[in-house]
Amino acid sequence: MGDQYSYTNIIDNVLDKGLPFEQFPDVSDVTFSYWTPEWDPDYSAFATYFLWKSNLDAEILDVCDVGSIATTTALHILFNTDEKSDLRKKILVGMEQTSVPRFLPDNNLIPNHSSGSALFVSQADNTSALFKVLDSQYLNENTIYSETFALSNIITNLLANHQLSTSDCVLFLQRNSAAFKQIDYLTDRGELSKDLLDNAYYLTNDYSVNTLPKLISEYQNNPESFRHGIWLFVDEDAESLNTTLTLLRPL
Repeated sequence: MGDQYSYTNIIDNVLDKGLPFEQFPDVSDVTFSYWTPEWDPDYSAFATYFLWKSNLDAEILDVCDVGSIATTTALHILFNTDEKSDLRKKILVGMEQTSVPRFLPDNNLIPNHSSGSALFVSQADNTSALFKVLDSQYLNENTIYSETFALSNIITNLLANHQLSTSDCVLFLQRNSAAFKQIDYLTDRGELSKDLLDNAYYLTNDYSVNTLPKLISEYQNNPESFRHGIWLFVDEDAESLNTTLTLLRPL
């Protein structure tokens, strides 16, 4: 079942778009984020296939088994582990395929489409950058289920750390997510400003590791179609409550 695209097929499609390797010659690491391990691979190691095809001498990092939030989790890891003085470039490659073996009666969610993406990221300031990642947080289920957890406090403190208010932000999230239900409830209780939902950009209900890269690509091609403001991107896993919060400033 599925479209039978392998990860190497997807990598070829990403590379065919013409990635700007000449503009960023000092790539030190390539991070691969994917929803599930590859099924029926053409090559035993698709990461080294990417390095070979792109003629890169770089380290490899894999982020997997965190479901549909693999890419924003990888971005969180890079943001929180890279030294601020490390000015080298890194590439974040997100991949997902629809041909995934599974026990059908369990109704496990899988990607609706095979897709691939590539983001160039760095701690260095760059005149060609589209966004600056201001902050990133990862909330696992243990945190969310704890008695002391309050999403309103998480969001309020996150914005306060950067001297931002809810009116400065455009909220990106899915209406079918638990995060939306919490924010909607907290707004009704007056614990969060209604500005967040008033300025919300509702994502489709299709889960994907490439939702954020797709939005960034759309912004790159047509920035005027987006509301002005800091992006607060809420990414909730398809099969758990694990959630990432990413704060991005369009440049």
